[in-house]
Amino acid sequence: MTPIRISFFAILFAMAFGTANADKWTDILQTYAADTTTRQILLVKCTQGSNAEVEFYIKQADNSWLLERADTAHIGEKGLGKQREGDKKTPEGNFGIREAFGIKANPGTVIPYIDVTPTIYACGDRYYYNQIIDTKKKPHRCRGEHMIKYVPSYNYGLSTTYNPNNIRGLGSAIFFHCTSESPSTAGCVAVTEDFMVQILQKSDTGLKICIHQK
Repeated sequence: MTPIRISFFAILFAMAFGTANADKWTDILQTYAADTTTRQILLVKCTQGSNAEVEFYIKQADNSWLLERADTAHIGEKGLGKQREGDKKTPEGNFGIREAFGIKANPGTVIPYIDVTPTIYACGDRYYYNQIIDTKKKPHRCRGEHMIKYVPSYNYGLSTTYNPNNIRGLGSAIFFHCTSESPSTAGCVAVTEDFMVQILQKSDTGLKICIHQK
């Protein structure tokens, strides 16, 4: 796919003459164009059920956005609107990232990367809720996701800032990760592995993940 540059002028034009739904996405691009800490954006446009479209933008020197890639994705089995742990819904909103991770080796990202070994868990327990932990360093019988078992979903991924205060029961382990054979997730966003690698290689800690209804 040939990258597409979206300038400030194009954004303002769409806001002036586009539809209400188009404004939502151009508003996001305009807002983060002015944010010097944000250099990449993933727009997750949820369509119907567990289906979505993802657009990956990279900011240019003149603060325009370059559409690097667009592809299909999967979200939660029950769609958007996460409210609690286990509801199989994907949260709606704009999120940052905590860290990258993978069962496979770091593909070259500058984002802090957790190698998923047999002692790595996405913890759902009281003291480490909504955190990726190493049980060698934080010993306990973890009842969360034993991440190394989630092949190919966790071959590569990003941990989002959903539930930043790690409040138990609001939902945990909301990741952006690789697709599997399933047409849905338990609340995460999933894209193909090659797309996931591309995102990791071209992103830094300023990446934003914006998830909304199309």
